Amino acid sequence: MTYFEFLALFLVPPLVITATLAVRALRHREPRTSLRRFGPPTLALLIPMAWLWTAPWDSWIIQNGVWSYGEGRFVAALFHVPYEEFVFMAAQAGVAGLWAIWNLARAGEPPPRVPQLGRRVSFAVAWIAAAAAGLGLVLVDRHGTYLGATLLWFAPPLALQCAVGADLLTSHRRTRVRMLIPLLAYLAVTDRIAIGAGVWHISPASTYGFAILGLPFEEIVFFLITSLLVTNTLVLTTDPAAHARLQALRPKRRAQQTIRA
Repeated sequence: MTYFEFLALFLVPPLVITATLAVRALRHREPRTSLRRFGPPTLALLIPMAWLWTAPWDSWIIQNGVWSYGEGRFVAALFHVPYEEFVFMAAQAGVAGLWAIWNLARAGEPPPRVPQLGRRVSFAVAWIAAAAAGLGLVLVDRHGTYLGATLLWFAPPLALQCAVGADLLTSHRRTRVRMLIPLLAYLAVTDRIAIGAGVWHISPASTYGFAILGLPFEEIVFFLITSLLVTNTLVLTTDPAAHARLQALRPKRRAQQTIRA
């Protein structure tokens, strides 16, 4: 199996299905105005953001031998990253985002919530600590390279999301679980198929050797964190409370500017 064949078999069908579900939900249901207004534009921005943020990490991972690809399995590469990998990044972001929009449309209007600054701070600090731990793994433990690099690179944006709205994300926890579990299961199963077919390979020297049904634990962590980034973004950008929170900051800034003047 080539990388292109893998994409055609396992990424195009879920992309078509989730796109159909999301479009029908936005057209025929009565999703809140913020979801209809901000959901599609957010998803459109997430795809180039996935390239900009993930590609440098991907290139480093490949150059350090964590990932490798079967001979003749991809067309060509840019900065050591196969062209098909860029398609995979966009497809994963697209499927995760469309799946999130469909689930948010079904969930309806979120209940009123009391702002919780302490929760936002504690969750943000936890993700910053995870990034610091990732740096330590990369520096001192060869077997921790994959896990450490994943935490170091992807935990900071999760920390930023939590600083903005960890309390809002928590209020959507049931919807987020419904988003993440099927998505993570599908990505894990198809990833295991690709590894078994020799499309790509995970270096045993860069992982701890703990596997779930033959899939390295680090791969599951990678798919969980990257999918979480996409779903969290859709939740926050379409939540009316998040928009109200940002609006509340604007008068304060103007007032501060007036005082300084």
